[in-house]
Amino acid sequence: MNVNPGQLNKKINIYSPAVTLDSDGYPTGSATLLYGNLPAKFSRTSGTELIKSNADFADIKVRFLIRYKSGIDRKMTISYAGDSYEIVYINDYEDRHEYIELFCKVITNG
Repeated sequence: MNVNPGQLNKKINIYSPAVTLDSDGYPTGSATLLYGNLPAKFSRTSGTELIKSNADFADIKVRFLIRYKSGIDRKMTISYAGDSYEIVYINDYEDRHEYIELFCKVITNG
C-alpha cells in the first residue's frame, strides 16, 4: 500500500516525558518537545462513550501516520488540535522505515 505524502496535512507535536523525580518518586516538571510541527495524517479509529461514577467519559482512539523517526516510544505523548494523546501502539508501516503508525488514545483529566 502506497502512502500519498499529500495526506500528511495535519501538524502534531511529540513530547518526551519529564525525567526529573520529586522526593516521593513522582515525575515533576513538564514534558520536553521532541518533534514540533511534524506533518501527519490523522484518523479516528474508534470512540466510545462511558459513564463512570456518574460522570461521562469519552474513550477515543486515533491513528497518526508520520514519516519514520527513530527513538519514538510509548512513554511519549502527542499534542494535536488542543488535545493530548497517549501512544498505545507503534507500528513501522510495512516494515520499511519510511512511515510510522502511532495508535493513540485521548488523555482525559480526572
